[in-house]
Parts: sequence; C-alpha cells; structure tokens
Amino acid sequence: MEETIDPMDRLSELPPFIIHQIMSHLSAKEVARTSILSKTWNLLHSSYPILDFHDSYIYFVGKDLATKFPVTFTRDQISIFPQRIHKFIEFVDASLVRFCQLNFAMQKFRLLIRLLDVEAPSSLLLDKWIGLAIENKVKELDFTFHCRRDIEPLFDCRRNLEHLLYTLPQSIFTAKSVTTLNIFGCKLVQLCESIRLHSLKSLTLREVCINEECLQKLTTQCPLLEDLVLSNCLGFRRIYVVNACKLKIINIFELPKDLQSIKIVVPSLQQFILKCNYLRVVPTVIDMAECPNLKVLQVSGVAFTDQGFHRLISKFPLLESLYVCHCFLLEQITISSNLLKNLGINGCPRLKAIDVDTPNLVSFSFYNHPPISSINAPCLWKVGIKSAVWAGIEVDPDTHWYLNVKEFLGASNQIEELTFTVSGNMNSFNFDEFRKSTHSLPCEVGTLNLRTYEQSSNYAAFLDGVFGICYARTLSASMSIKNHFFEWLYKQLMSRDTRCCNSHDIKCWRHYLKDVKIGSFVPYKDKKPIHIDNPLEALPDLPIGILWFHLDWCLPMPIEKA
Repeated sequence: MEETIDPMDRLSELPPFIIHQIMSHLSAKEVARTSILSKTWNLLHSSYPILDFHDSYIYFVGKDLATKFPVTFTRDQISIFPQRIHKFIEFVDASLVRFCQLNFAMQKFRLLIRLLDVEAPSSLLLDKWIGLAIENKVKELDFTFHCRRDIEPLFDCRRNLEHLLYTLPQSIFTAKSVTTLNIFGCKLVQLCESIRLHSLKSLTLREVCINEECLQKLTTQCPLLEDLVLSNCLGFRRIYVVNACKLKIINIFELPKDLQSIKIVVPSLQQFILKCNYLRVVPTVIDMAECPNLKVLQVSGVAFTDQGFHRLISKFPLLESLYVCHCFLLEQITISSNLLKNLGINGCPRLKAIDVDTPNLVSFSFYNHPPISSINAPCLWKVGIKSAVWAGIEVDPDTHWYLNVKEFLGASNQIEELTFTVSGNMNSFNFDEFRKSTHSLPCEVGTLNLRTYEQSSNYAAFLDGVFGICYARTLSASMSIKNHFFEWLYKQLMSRDTRCCNSHDIKCWRHYLKDVKIGSFVPYKDKKPIHIDNPLEALPDLPIGILWFHLDWCLPMPIEKA
C-alpha cells in the first residue's frame, strides 16, 4: 500500500520565514486549525509573533551577493542585485503590515539589511518599520544595518563615517515595551531627548556611532537595565556609567583608539569584560572603585602598569573569576584570595613573576613564558608554554629556560593539559647540562600538546627538553605548515636506543618510553579523523593538522614532582 503524504507535512519543509508569511495570510482560526494538523506548524505557531528577517535577506539576495564585495561580482550579478533588494523590501513591508493588522503583540522583530542607499526614502522606510513594531508592543528589537561594501573599509579608519550611517528614530527610545535592544551599524549621536525605555533589560551596541551624552543617558535612564554590551563603537573618549541600579553585566569589546578613561559607579555590577585590540599600548584609566560586588573580571589588551592592575583588582573583595590576557606592560602579578575560583593568565610577554595564593581555586590556565613563581593553586592546571619570538620579545629556549619551566610546573601535581609552542631554531639546549642541574624525574601530565609553526633546525633538542620536563600517556602533535615534523617525530619515538646514558641515575626519555601507538590524525580543513594503518607511508603525505599518539611509559616509582 502506497504511503500518502499529508500536504501540510510537505509545506512544513519550507523555511520558517516562508511558513510565517503563509500564516500571515490566514485568519487566527485557520492558523489554529493548521497547527493541529502539523506538529511543525504547531511549533511555528507558538513562535509566530517573532518576525525574523535575517535569513530571508540571504534567501532573497543570495549568499554571494549578501556577503562579498561588489568588485568580485560579475556584471550580471550586480545588475540583478537591486531587483532582489527591492523584492526583499517588499516582502518585509508586506509581512510587517499584515502582522500589525492582526493586532497581535509582537515578541521579536529582527532585521538584517544592507544599506545600498541611505537617502531619505530608505531612512523613511526603516523608520516606518520600527514605528510599526513599537506600536505593536514589541519586546525584542534586533537590527543589523550594513553599509555598502564599497565604503565599509572607511569604518576601519573611522573617517567620514557619520553621514553614511542610518540614524535611529527618536521613537525607538520611548518604546516602553522593549526589553532587549540589539543594534549594529547605525548612528545615535543626535539622541538628545529623554529616554523612556522603562522595560529595557539588555542593550547591545555594535559598530554604532554614539557620543558620550547618549551613552550616559542610555545607562542612566533605563531603570531595569541589567546587561550592557559595547562592541567596536566610536564617537566618544570617555565611558561613564553611573546610577544604573540594576546593571549586572558590562562587556566592552574593541575600544576607540582615542579612549581616555572608563569610570563605572555601579554597586550592583557582577561581571566586567574589557577586550581591546591587543596592539593597543596607550594606557586607559579605569576607575571601578565603587563596584564592590564584582565577581567576574576579564581584561584583554589593556596597557596596565603593575600598579594600575593591582589597584584595580584590589577593589573587588568578592571576585571569583579573573582572566588577564595580552596585557603587554604587566611584569608582575600578585593575587591572594580565598574566594577566587577561576584564574587565567594568557599572552603577557613581559611577565617576569607571579605570586598566587588561591587555596580554593577550581581551575587555573596559564599560557605564557614561564615566570618566577610562587603558586598555591591546588586544582587542575591547563598550561601553555611558548618558546618563540613573541610580541617582539625573543625567547631562547636554552637549558636555563627548560629548568625554569620544570620548576614552574613543579608547583602542581594536577596538570590536566600542557601545550608547548615552538618556532625558530633551538640550538642552545644541552640535555647533559639539563640533567646535571635537575635531580627529579619528569612529572606526569594529562595530555601533552606539541605545536610547531615553522621549520626548525633542531627538533631533537626540543623533544629532549620537553620529555625531560614531563611525560604523558596522550600526546598530540600539530603543524600549521607542510614539513616533515610528523614523520620525524614518529621515527624518534620508535627509535629507542637505551645505551646512551646507562651510567646516569636519571636517564633520558628513551629509557622510560616502552611503546608507541598512533591514535588518529585530524586535518585542520575538514576535522574528520583519519585512521593510519601504515605510518611510514602515510605520514609524509599528511596535510596540516593534528596527529595523536598513545604512549606507554615505565618510570621508577615513586614518580617525584618536577
């Protein structure tokens, strides 16, 4: 008997925005009846008040035309682009008008549109759509206004941009029903009137031109605001947030290059994330003395002095999570806290010393050169060590460098993951000198990762140094350029001549490595694991990616800490 397929099930295979469009032509009773006949339609019926014109833009315009620069198009593609844009605009306008005629409250209005033309007709049409959404008591507004692709590079140099951006109408800032407002690529600098966003809880501004007065009013005159995100915004030199009694989260990404200061007077604040371009070297004054309840702090690319950094974190007695990344001026970090649970330090190339006393820490991650350290952090560690030229600072991985790494790791017996990143030559390491200077066996780590970014003339010294520090049952090796590292590494692991150092109490790693098996290879491109049956034939032809090994060790007991 041939199976019959219900027409409604076939229709359910359409994109959601098309089904919503069909629903807009039906009466409420017909929509309800349709939802009974199809589970998919029933699910979409429950989300019917969400008018999402993000994916539909790509549907009408085409992925290539929506994402690429016009100079890459053929002449035929460019000629049909305005026609497709016109169809998309008609679709949005008709859908929005029909929905509003039903007199339903709108849950969400989401729009992506590339502004090929920012003259009056386009602006008036956008003003109309926003006005209709507000009239229907919309709760979530999400707008992405892309500039023309041929003028977008102007945004990078921050010149002559204001007149190219769409200016939001004043009505959007008196929308009492709006709880979430996300805006990308427009202008707010003419906002001078009072703001009555009485229900607003979440505000996200990305690539928005906004002055200091507008920004301060938005944070001050929204009494329920809890979450504020600023990303790649411009038009101000100072950030001043005050009298935001409900605000809990402030995330700031990519500050204006001429930003001078940040002052936040928000006792309710619990999370503050500040990520700058890591090449930024101009110090920014940060005053958060009146945020005593802060629990999460993440700073990246900030030109802190040692005094400025420690002055900042000293104001947060309840801090539970601290992450410090790419702060190029920091030379010393001192942290003492019984409440801190998560600590991460990454990419601070001038860091010379850390003093950490955190007895209740749950996680500790460190990706840097090994500093002089005093660490009380009895938790799982994730550590990354770089032996490379980094941020203009050249590192010579000599014997002393490897001894410092071993001493640093010796503060923990719970190293979950250890990553070594190497580039350049490594001719200064002498294993005999290293062995004479240390009196302990290698320490155990969970997973050992070896990363290479360029051809080296002495991988053997690197391998001797790493295995002199630690050993792991699971080893991953990766390379980002095509070379013979995989083949070389496999041969080294398989060739274990144990006659080299029988007279020494602590021998080289070849005496302790008993067996080697290749697990799998994962290419960077498609991420699909490849099983390797014949390594000597397969390894020379592998693309760039990650090669996994299983290692079987037999070290004397007990294994001492490094």
